[in-house]
Amino acid sequence: MPIPQQVNFNEISLDLSNLRMMPQKTEEEAIQVMIAIKPDRFFAVIESILDDGYLETENIILFKTTKSLTVKEGNRRIAALKLIHGVISTAGFSLPDDIKNRIKKVTGVWKKENTMIPCLVFEENEIDKVNKIVSLTHGKGEKASRDPWSSVARARHNRDEKGQSELGLDLLEKYLKNGGNLTGQQKERWSGDFPITVLDASLKILAHKCGFENSLELIENYPKINDREKLEDVLINIGLGNIGFSVIRDQNKDFTLDYGFKAEPTKEEESNDKDKNTDSTNSGSSNSNSNSNQDSNSSNSSNNQKNNKPKSPTKSPAINTQRHVRNLLKKFTPKGDRPKVTTLKNELSKLSIKDNPIAFCFVLRSIFEISAKAYCADNKISIQDKNGNEKKLASVLTIVTNHLTNDKKNTGMVKVLHGALNEITAPNRILSVTSMNQLVHNPHFSVQQGDVCTLFSNIYPLLEAMN
Repeated sequence: MPIPQQVNFNEISLDLSNLRMMPQKTEEEAIQVMIAIKPDRFFAVIESILDDGYLETENIILFKTTKSLTVKEGNRRIAALKLIHGVISTAGFSLPDDIKNRIKKVTGVWKKENTMIPCLVFEENEIDKVNKIVSLTHGKGEKASRDPWSSVARARHNRDEKGQSELGLDLLEKYLKNGGNLTGQQKERWSGDFPITVLDASLKILAHKCGFENSLELIENYPKINDREKLEDVLINIGLGNIGFSVIRDQNKDFTLDYGFKAEPTKEEESNDKDKNTDSTNSGSSNSNSNSNQDSNSSNSSNNQKNNKPKSPTKSPAINTQRHVRNLLKKFTPKGDRPKVTTLKNELSKLSIKDNPIAFCFVLRSIFEISAKAYCADNKISIQDKNGNEKKLASVLTIVTNHLTNDKKNTGMVKVLHGALNEITAPNRILSVTSMNQLVHNPHFSVQQGDVCTLFSNIYPLLEAMN
């Protein structure tokens, strides 16, 4: 076992093949994904280091090659140090304003005291030891502590380090690269935090529905399959939490029907396809035996199901609740230079929709307008009319949506954003731009908590896509 030694954090490289996420090209991209996957934990690490400095007991595990010293355990801590020291600019990341302000106030003395970091450095021939230690260091529960691996990270570790088959992960990674109905944030977040066990449970069903004999054939042929859009509809709804174990295991309903797949033929239809020239006597005897066996098998199956009844999965909050809205906002991490969007998001998260539905809508309208303008500025899109006046928000959002969907050529994104655009631009909808304006100007217009929560889910995809 190597002896702990002090290493200048500037000499340390982040692991761009970190098991928590898909491989990244640069450290900036890796940090962006860390924030997207679990922003609260990343921010907690920065605050912890700002509060107490870097603790001497927190060894970073490094893997030494002839070219670099790479982090194998402690990527968030090293990333936090690089942001605090200014080695990587905070400008490109959506950090909370209070953290940005604290980083600006960091003194030269603090930086000097927190430059040399305690590390355990492993040589190239010790890779097995490194992997063993890393796999055993994810058990604490505090936000600023080492983060327990998600199901995606565990699957990636099993596949990449142990050589085990992880078909759900293989399909997920291909989907994140090729999926036509994904936003940028979803690609980043789901590369490290996705209900992979739900996907695993649905793979055989999906492979059969897509016309393949097994899951491996489906994965090998995707995305060049006939039912690509249907499959991607299922995958995005697994990621959004709309499809869980209870949906997949519901014996009274085929969940794939909601996504355009065909129903399975009934037993009567299957029997009509069989050879009708079979001797009636033998057929009757055979059917009698078959029915007897079926009754017996059915009884055994019923008993087995009772004895092996799966545990009820954790229920997702209903879409008409504040909790569902807060869960969406918690995952919402604006990219680029969006300080005001981040501030408005934080205010939305703190408002009680039950007690302050009108105030929530005021802030909601603001965050859509600021996001639309920022998106147009980033993509050099004009939002002025022929007279040089700024176009109305509904028109700007339509322009933004057309750009996001490549003038409706990206059918996947059209599907994702169609409902959101309709909701926010149709004058008679409760959370439309017109209605939110009415809250300001019409003394008799009001909104209800349940309506706001439900319809927020409808327009959220557009807010996420703009940022």
